[in-house]
This record gives sequence, C-alpha cells and structure tokens, in this order.
Amino acid sequence: KVIYSDYKTQITDKDGNVILVDMFNYSTLTNIFFSKGDIKILDINDNNYSFSEIYIDETKRKIIGSDAKAYLNQEDFLANKNNQPRFFANTMSSNNDVNTFEKGVFTYCKIRKNEKCPPWLLQSEKIKHDLAKKTIYYKNVVLKLYDFPIFYSPKFSHPDPTVKRRSGLLAPGLSNSTTLGSGLAIPYFWN
Repeated sequence: KVIYSDYKTQITDKDGNVILVDMFNYSTLTNIFFSKGDIKILDINDNNYSFSEIYIDETKRKIIGSDAKAYLNQEDFLANKNNQPRFFANTMSSNNDVNTFEKGVFTYCKIRKNEKCPPWLLQSEKIKHDLAKKTIYYKNVVLKLYDFPIFYSPKFSHPDPTVKRRSGLLAPGLSNSTTLGSGLAIPYFWN
C-alpha cells in the first residue's frame, strides 16, 4: 500500500504541476505524499517552489514544507519585468485559498548576483497570502533596507502583486508653513 522511490523522480500531478524529488513515499491508504532532500515544484502558473522536506495531503489538497523558497513568476504577479517577487520561510503550508509562511521574508527586488541581501524586504513572524482576497497579511513585521531594520508593525497588510488598484492609505507627508505651522498629511486613495 506504499509507492516509493529512492531515486531522482519527476512526478506530474493531476493538475499539471511538476514535482522533482530525490526520493518519495506515497501511502495509498492515507493519500499522503512525503519527500525529503532537494525538492522542486513547478506549478501550472510558472511559479517555482523549493523545499528540503514536504508533505502533500491529496485528500485535503494541502502542502506543508520546510526551508521554503517560493518564486512568483506568473505573468500577473510581475508589475514590472525587473521585479522578481519571492517568499523565503522556515515553513510553508498551502491549500487552494491561502499560503502561510512561518518566519519568512518577502521582497519584489531583482535577484542580484554576488550581493547578500536585496535592497529591501519585509521580515515577519507569519506571512499569510490570501489568494481569494488577493492580500498579503503580516504578523510582527519589520521593513529592512539593506539588512538594516527601519520600521516595525505588529500587523500589516498590502495587496498582492496581481492587484492593479485598491483603496487605502498612502505614504504620509510632513509640511511646514509660516502661516499654519508644522503639519502631517495622511492621504487616502479612493478607488
């Protein structure tokens, strides 16, 4: 009742996603797939994922993996061709509606060879990408510029790269006038 391989294997699932593994075990009783080693998943939207260990529950249509790297290459994620949006995390769980990253980072920055860190990234205790709402939520997030922490927030969210326009707060601005004195403007964009 177990299908397994101890060799490099390429598997194409019923949705057309390609899974490349060094080894795997699949239980026909529980419909759970397990693999460890060098694991790559190429989904039907051209996104690439890599893991060091993965469990796939076919019944619940859920994936749980460790040492996750998710490169979002699908066309509607790329607002600019120079952007390379990606998530890196200790663990990732995914189902049809939500991807959750534990102790992870997110950035749009282009991958630069021979440079350790991207120009900016959001580092968070928990990142939740709600695919139905097209929103990315963060818990205990830190904005880092060249690995230097700039801003902290206990909760933060923004639209995912597929959203063209959405109502919300814009960057605040300071002003100074001899008539009115100092001021703070917090603009709001109404879509």
